[in-house]
Amino acid sequence: MSHPIQLRPVTDDEGATLQRTVRKGRDAIARKRAACIVSAAQGRTVPQIAKAQLLHETYVRKILHAFNHEGVASLGARYGIGRPRQFDDAQCRKVVAVALTPPDQLGRPFGLWSLPKLRDYLIEAKILPTISDVHLGRILRRHGLSLQRTKTWKQSKDPDYVRKKSGSRLRGKHRSKPPGG
Repeated sequence: MSHPIQLRPVTDDEGATLQRTVRKGRDAIARKRAACIVSAAQGRTVPQIAKAQLLHETYVRKILHAFNHEGVASLGARYGIGRPRQFDDAQCRKVVAVALTPPDQLGRPFGLWSLPKLRDYLIEAKILPTISDVHLGRILRRHGLSLQRTKTWKQSKDPDYVRKKSGSRLRGKHRSKPPGG
């Protein structure tokens, strides 16, 4: 069994802030935390508070410990305390640079990147240690890029390809007869 938590004395200013947060606070998390602290200040035990607020006892203890150390600053939501970023800005810029480079210029035997092919290249080239397709897509979207589905046409290395391709539409039924024929 754990020892009961002693809540430090609540100052008048802190008490007013806690009451205001419980009654009019817009942040549901802050309201719940303030209600736990007010209950503890009124002499309720951790199990009583947990039952009344529908919280786990461990969470109530964390709230009370945080208030003892930080005061009313502990009421605010702790957004952004998740996992640290895996890749720095320099690595992300390299990813974008590779994504903007045609694969055949990097020695790959295809014309367009797909997320799995780009991921494989980035890991092989030791630009990134590892990355999922989904996270790679997020990095590209953050920089205004998105890999499109590959189309099924072929590209030619013939320098006259565009002229020949556009001229090929004129052949066939509508082709004029050669002179003398």
